[in-house]
Amino acid sequence: MKLYQACSLIILLSLTATSPAIAKLAKTGCNDTCGNVTIPYPFGIGEECSINQWYVIDCNSFTPYLRALNNLVVLNVSLRDRTATVSTPRITDCQNPVLNSSEMMGVDLDTSPFFFSNLNHNKFVFEGCGTAVLMNGGSVVTGCSTSCRNDTPSDTNNCFGITCCETAIPDPLKSYSINLTGLVENGACGSAFLVDRTSYDQGRFNVTNTSSPNIPISLRWILADSDQATCCNNETPNKYKVRLYNGTLMDTWRCLFYTTSLEENPYLTDGCSGMYFSISY
Repeated sequence: MKLYQACSLIILLSLTATSPAIAKLAKTGCNDTCGNVTIPYPFGIGEECSINQWYVIDCNSFTPYLRALNNLVVLNVSLRDRTATVSTPRITDCQNPVLNSSEMMGVDLDTSPFFFSNLNHNKFVFEGCGTAVLMNGGSVVTGCSTSCRNDTPSDTNNCFGITCCETAIPDPLKSYSINLTGLVENGACGSAFLVDRTSYDQGRFNVTNTSSPNIPISLRWILADSDQATCCNNETPNKYKVRLYNGTLMDTWRCLFYTTSLEENPYLTDGCSGMYFSISY
């Protein structure tokens, strides 16, 4: 009798599980890929699909271009790191070799919501013979020197000071310049650049086309209060400040991740998936 009552109770109780919400990476009606690159919101392919004009991506011939930054090619967008990896011109003085110094300007992000990320994302590399200095507004940020005498093949297969050196970037930058000095005679030249840490290791690019005149670099992106929206699951955005190399503090906000899924976008109200249970009597 008791067993019958228990079975009846189970039948009367209806335990239902709603289907997991399908996570979205782009706004409704917008594509989230261009070629083999995923384009998650707040970026978007077209003006109607991005959070503002700075994040507009143009997809031409299966290649994504960041319209607001002179159509730099976008290689990757990370929501967790809040970075966009783009392809930028390699800075070199090989076209006009000099013995004393040469100063070449990098990309200027001054009015944009982007900046050159430091530490875990980018590093400063010099290939050549002499000294390379990374500067910001006339101040030395960092630098390194190389030697090109009595080197062996094993010496040149890394970036520890023989024909190549690298160093960390202490703080985020909005703009920079590079100064090369001490280049040797006979038409020698040097190449200095900021580069995404995961793309360059021990003096080598971790890509197939090493002869490309462009290099990958990570840009951090920030969102202004005017862009603020509700995060997924109606979570409140997390506000914080970013300190640049020159001491400037920038107010921004972010949506936090609550899962390890790479297929979720907390910047969309319906961008998070999950399993929800309800009991009906």
